[in-house]
Amino acid sequence: MNFPVTFDLRIIYILSEGAAIQEDLEAIYARLGIECSLLQGTAKPGAKYGRFGSRITVRNRAQFYEVYSEVGKLPYVKAAI
Repeated sequence: MNFPVTFDLRIIYILSEGAAIQEDLEAIYARLGIECSLLQGTAKPGAKYGRFGSRITVRNRAQFYEVYSEVGKLPYVKAAI
């Protein structure tokens, strides 16, 4: 993989616990110095899980792995792809 790379990070999370997902992701990206050009989420009424996507640009392999590690530490995140 050649860096920098821009891609859509997609997250599956527990709706009932993830009300602050956008703020949490923005804080992670700011702390790691990752550019984010788009944040958006979807959830169906009555669903247990929601989807949230963000278009990010990472500068190197270490930053790539670090963002996945930090997002995975959020207690309501079930998967990040």
